[in-house]
Amino acid sequence: MKPSREMSSDGDDGNREEVEAIEDMSASTSKEDDDKEEHDNLCSSESQEEQVTVVVHGSMMHEESIPNDKQDVHEETEILPQLTLSFLPSQSNNIAPNLPHPSAPPPADFQSPPVGALVLETSSSSCQCKTPYRKRRSDTMIDLKNQLPCKKLFPEDSPSSVHPKKKNADHLCDKVRGAPRPVIHTKDNPPSEITDWLQQFQRWTNAERILAIDRLIETCEPTQVRHMMQLIEPQFQRDFISLLPKEVALLVLTFLEPKDLLRAAQTCRNWRLLAEDNLLWREKCRAAGITRESPSYSSKRARHRSPTSVASPWKAAFMRQHRIEMNWRVKPMRSPKVLKGHDDHVITCLQFSGSRIVSGSDDNTLKVWSATTGKCLRTLVGHTGGVWSSQMSGSIIISGSTDRTLKVWNAETGQCLHTLYGHTSTVRCMHLHGKKVVSGSRDATLRVWDIDNGECLHVLVGHLAAVRCVQYDGKLVVSGAYDYMVKVWNPDREECLHTLQGHTNRVYSLQFDGVHVVSGSLDTSIRVWEVETGQCKHTLMGHQSLTSGMELTNNILVSGNADSTVKVWDILTGQCLQTLSGVNKHQSAVTCLQFNNRFVITSSDDGTVKLWDVKTGEFIRNLVSLDSGGSGGVVWRIRANETKLVCAVGSRNGTEETKLLVLDFDVEVK
Repeated sequence: MKPSREMSSDGDDGNREEVEAIEDMSASTSKEDDDKEEHDNLCSSESQEEQVTVVVHGSMMHEESIPNDKQDVHEETEILPQLTLSFLPSQSNNIAPNLPHPSAPPPADFQSPPVGALVLETSSSSCQCKTPYRKRRSDTMIDLKNQLPCKKLFPEDSPSSVHPKKKNADHLCDKVRGAPRPVIHTKDNPPSEITDWLQQFQRWTNAERILAIDRLIETCEPTQVRHMMQLIEPQFQRDFISLLPKEVALLVLTFLEPKDLLRAAQTCRNWRLLAEDNLLWREKCRAAGITRESPSYSSKRARHRSPTSVASPWKAAFMRQHRIEMNWRVKPMRSPKVLKGHDDHVITCLQFSGSRIVSGSDDNTLKVWSATTGKCLRTLVGHTGGVWSSQMSGSIIISGSTDRTLKVWNAETGQCLHTLYGHTSTVRCMHLHGKKVVSGSRDATLRVWDIDNGECLHVLVGHLAAVRCVQYDGKLVVSGAYDYMVKVWNPDREECLHTLQGHTNRVYSLQFDGVHVVSGSLDTSIRVWEVETGQCKHTLMGHQSLTSGMELTNNILVSGNADSTVKVWDILTGQCLQTLSGVNKHQSAVTCLQFNNRFVITSSDDGTVKLWDVKTGEFIRNLVSLDSGGSGGVVWRIRANETKLVCAVGSRNGTEETKLLVLDFDVEVK
């Protein structure tokens, strides 16, 4: 039986409009055209399934059964689109014949289909599908309640037809919509508890706060600790130097060591300008014992500087001093200049000032050398006995000899200006101060001379044996002799102020700084005396033999002994600060020494010159090591300035030629 076509024109027109609207909606939400071929194949293969067609006409819907054999549906669908209610194959097809119009609300006793989903499908003129299939359940559907396009009819009434995942999602969405929206706390909107916690934190003591922070960090996750670091680290990375006033910033920088100051200058332009302040480096130079600027050095390097850099003469002086120190300590040494003279005689005295070297020998002569070129400028001839003592100031040289005279020489011309007669034995020692020189002789007397006119001003008599050493500061004369005595004199009154008794053997060496007298004796002791009262303040014990040489600077005494050791003392406390010994110590008697605030230089009968650190007492290296050392080679005397070292070497048995070695540690300016 064919479906009925008895429909009013009004109902036909209204339904057609609804179906056309549904078809338009269906075209945008389904994939009918893409799946048509697959749909047809499935429909043709399931001819045994049943279908119920409901024709909508006004408010009436007619139900007719359709046999299993083939029906011509195209004719009916061309006149009126049909809405098909499809059931699953295993479900019942019994539907109430008097369904209301879709626009009307469902009756109160309306019951949903017991099983399956009630689907309202649109049929087109080209559709021949009579049997629904599971794969098409997602096609466009109509909500019979609201006349709206939808996927399912009455989904709330048929939960079994809803996919479990979608059901759960819809349930969660409904729950979220109904629940209050969670508050996301930010820096501007913190939890109220934070304010209470912070107020409690502020009431705690410092110890309690630290404990709270410790416990807080222990409970934090790594990401939270990392966040703390990101907040804290910038607080310690502020350029506080640039933020400070210049005067305060410079005061802060004065506490840095020079090497740290040089590193700070590499930080940025502002730090560099501060770190190169000339007054700042003047203080660093003063602390390092550098007493003058180095304008020549800085001017030589000025052409290598950038226009924006600041030239500091004091910094240049400090850097030059540092490079010189490194040359002394570790840099490879240049080959020394060799100054040969005096044949095979002994060099008994040595002076070094500026670029001029003066050597005296037992060959009755003195020689003047250029420290720069190594050439002998002139030989001073006139003494009739060996020269055993000398002094030099500028271009004036004074010499004392076994011929019992002193001579005054002009170093520029080699002329003997004066010959000073008066002593009756060898002039063994002397000390020059200004225009006066004090000489000590084996005749047990001391004489004060005016070197300008050669006149003997005063004679100091009182020692009972040969005078071996003398010191003069322009006011007082201090002398040590073989009579075990040390005497303090007022030369102008020719009066002995104090006789310092205590040594039990000959006095061989003296130092005097205007306040303290330090004497070294063959009795192995060193005594520190107060010149004002004549009292012995300290007896320095530790050496095992004759103290042959000493130097005193700023209350620091360095003594060299025939026991092959060198000691550093504090004369105010009497404490031995360092003993320069160990595996690198000298192997024979120390013959001479010299020191500054960095180094101690010592020479010995073993043919070596050694360099030591004055503060730590550590051996640095050998500056000279004669091949003949240990077999007769000797270093008799040494003299050094800031950049050069002069050594008088030779031997008493002919194994080493008598000569001067000049070592240069100056900076090479390229």
